[in-house]
Amino acid sequence: MSVSALMALLGRASDEFVLPGVLQPMDVFVELAGEEFRKRLFTTEGADGEALCLRPDFTIPVCLEHLKAGRKSPSAYNYRGKIFRKRRMIGAPEFEQAGTEWIGHTDEIETDAAVFALAMDAAGIVGLKPKIRMGDAYLFGALVDALALPPAWRTRLTAAFGDRDRLTATLARLTRRDVPDGLAARLAPALARVDPTEARAIVDAVIGLPQHATTSGRSADDIAARLLEQAAGNGGHPQAARIIEEFCEIAVPLVDAVATLRAFAQNAGVDLSAAIDVFAARADALTKGGVSLEDIGFEAGFGRRLNYYTGFVFDMIDPAEPLAEVIAGGRYDTLMALLDPEKSLPAIGFSVWLDRIPEPI
Repeated sequence: MSVSALMALLGRASDEFVLPGVLQPMDVFVELAGEEFRKRLFTTEGADGEALCLRPDFTIPVCLEHLKAGRKSPSAYNYRGKIFRKRRMIGAPEFEQAGTEWIGHTDEIETDAAVFALAMDAAGIVGLKPKIRMGDAYLFGALVDALALPPAWRTRLTAAFGDRDRLTATLARLTRRDVPDGLAARLAPALARVDPTEARAIVDAVIGLPQHATTSGRSADDIAARLLEQAAGNGGHPQAARIIEEFCEIAVPLVDAVATLRAFAQNAGVDLSAAIDVFAARADALTKGGVSLEDIGFEAGFGRRLNYYTGFVFDMIDPAEPLAEVIAGGRYDTLMALLDPEKSLPAIGFSVWLDRIPEPI
């Protein structure tokens, strides 16, 4: 009963129900979610040899459906269906998800607030009294930009955000000062004169590895990123690393987050005013929508491991199962452009893990 009520709720808030195919192009997920995601895919092959996978989520397939339809106006979709993932922390590899994706809505603040309020309503319908945490990749990106680090380091840090172990290792390298030698030393003069995209192209051409090839367990992406770091001087920025560490340790109720962030920026000597203003406007919109900020935890170090998430993210967790989210969502404004360079559309959504809801299906 609760799932029927959930789908009715999502249907009223959406323009259309969509159910993308179970078979999806594998390379899209690996390119956008990272090489590590490949290990979680059930893969197969099409009649023409195309690499395919069983649908591992709905966000990318729904975005592909939107692009295929060629819609010009903002659209809100709802869905329900099976997804397939290896190595789940909790639950079987085949399970059901429901959710919604809003694509093309340009009023970011109001849309963020509306989607989050809808997620709260969804939690109530499925009997979830959640522990909620919220993060914001936009704030982290603004901090990295404010620290004026070399471009290669900005790319490396933002790519690591959301993966605690990876970010810790990256900050450790940022702290150390190593002098580039060998290949990195020879490439350094050329790399210093170009932007990160061109620098990566130079490294790819020199090392000559296919994108997904591995050497001694390291992917071409890892090797290229390491060379770019070394050519940029490979660290020697302990103060920047310390500031980032302090930022990621911020964990306060959302009602206190704006004041805490402003105090942090002032103490660290970085200008985060524009990003904090956006954050504050969203908090105000949530309050106006009837959301209690006291009941939401803000964690500055919380983000998704998927690099196309660009703004606020949230998880709603069952306190009885604290290791697995029941509802999770966020803003992913770069995804559409990554799927189609001629399209650049804001987007946000959330998913409900139906095998984890407290109420019976």
